[in-house]
Amino acid sequence: MLTYDDLVTELEEGWLAAGLHEHAVIESVVPSSHDRSYKAELFPEHPEPLTEDTMPPWAELNFIWTAMHQLRAEGREIAAEPVDLSWTYTVNVRGMNERNDHELVRMFQKAVQSGFQRIYPLEADEMEPVAVEVRRIYQGDRQNLNQVYLQLVSINLTDLSDQWNDRDPRALRVVIRAEVQLAAAIIQALSETFTPTGRGSYRTVDAA
Repeated sequence: MLTYDDLVTELEEGWLAAGLHEHAVIESVVPSSHDRSYKAELFPEHPEPLTEDTMPPWAELNFIWTAMHQLRAEGREIAAEPVDLSWTYTVNVRGMNERNDHELVRMFQKAVQSGFQRIYPLEADEMEPVAVEVRRIYQGDRQNLNQVYLQLVSINLTDLSDQWNDRDPRALRVVIRAEVQLAAAIIQALSETFTPTGRGSYRTVDAA
């Protein structure tokens, strides 16, 4: 049976096992709807101090635990509610101003596929290219616009609905560890593509 506390515990143990660490973990409750939200910003190991210029690729993990989820976790006979983990991968791009948006998106997609291949080599060829948003932020007036930063952002979802009916207490751990290992591999591949000289002491998934 899936519970909020078990999910949080497995996530936090999973990212440590994968060689990632959190910069922020935010849990909040909306009293009017009884929704609980969870957010964690996950980073590889990196040089200190961490600045805008040394920021490695990272993932933001989010999920919402609704009142219906809680009722189901307590054993109520209601329809299974989907539980989606949202993984938002972000790369601050530096030193690539000559690249156009299409080139940057293709670089990001190839990196994600490379990370996926490290964990799921047999399924990698069937993987669809991920959607990537290019964010260019400018400051200044019409005469003198300067690009402040360039970000690439992509969101992926993990559906945990099958965990409602799985009676094996180890099943959730297996699923979460696999998903976090994949996230770590994708972050590593993005680092190798966009910050090849600034990854600090980040360990590979095999060494974690």
